[in-house]
Amino acid sequence: MPPPSWKEKISKKVRGVMTRVRGGILERGNPKVLTAVMEGNQQRYLDPAVLNKFDVSPLLAKLIVEGFISGLHKSPFHGFSVEFADHREYVPGDDLKYLDWQVYARTDRYYIKRYQEETNLRCYIVLDRSASMSFGTGAITKWDYACFLSTCLAYMIMKQQDACGLALFGSKPGLLIPPRCRTSHLRQIMQVMIRNPPSGETNVPSSMRAIVRNLKRRGLVVVISDLIDDPKETLKSLRMIRAHGHDAIVFHIQDAAEIDFPFDGATVFRDMETGEELEIDPASVRKEYIRHIQETSDFYKKGLVEMGIDYEPINTREPYDTALSAYLQRRAKLQG
Repeated sequence: MPPPSWKEKISKKVRGVMTRVRGGILERGNPKVLTAVMEGNQQRYLDPAVLNKFDVSPLLAKLIVEGFISGLHKSPFHGFSVEFADHREYVPGDDLKYLDWQVYARTDRYYIKRYQEETNLRCYIVLDRSASMSFGTGAITKWDYACFLSTCLAYMIMKQQDACGLALFGSKPGLLIPPRCRTSHLRQIMQVMIRNPPSGETNVPSSMRAIVRNLKRRGLVVVISDLIDDPKETLKSLRMIRAHGHDAIVFHIQDAAEIDFPFDGATVFRDMETGEELEIDPASVRKEYIRHIQETSDFYKKGLVEMGIDYEPINTREPYDTALSAYLQRRAKLQG
């Protein structure tokens, strides 16, 4: 049985049990930490079958345009920057001075040069790479799930001829990949995720403040994290994104075991970020734990929705493409 102070800790801090289950689990001394899937595959987060489904579906294509682009902050800049992005087909009314005559000579078709400032939207995917994200009891870890989701989002954004970037964070901000709209950029985003697996502790508030200060243009900020940190301070930092003029979406990633707490018998839980271990009887704390998990989710939802931020809790047992499709449909209905 757990010591009397354990239940007191749960009742006082929402984070009490979560910090113990967020890391790898040692049941009776046997490690059960899942490793990343498809080790060594440099495109492991690119699933053509899933991307094709989003690509060919008229419904989802419509949802992507109306759900992500319409109503978002348009660029306050006009004209063309010095950085070339890509081409698009000429339409009547386009300024002829931006026609690419070299492309016309090769293809006999008219194309307009597009530059970076012309994109309708800049999307920043802000991805949590703290050690707790490497936890998983299903087919994949929270980190792999988040990477698949990030790749799918980046693909859709760039498919709409908009720019997408990536920012990593843990105990402090990590790499920041500026938004781009080019074919090779999706591969770069994947490589960054593959080369920077989860490690270290979490500090969502300070990381989020630093990242927002470095965002050069207003756009859409998509935060993907398990949100395991002080809830009040984390909420403040997430609300700050909206206060700086960005639109925001928060995907709260959780493993099924973190939601249901299905463990039986005396179990040793190890915090993957601090190494702290604690042996408890899960049955004696399960009810209180599940209640606090739900209260935490409700706390985030209420606080974020008040600021006009979408909050989407996701269980990693649900296929990421199914979760994303359902979210896009709900978002379109709310805006329709």
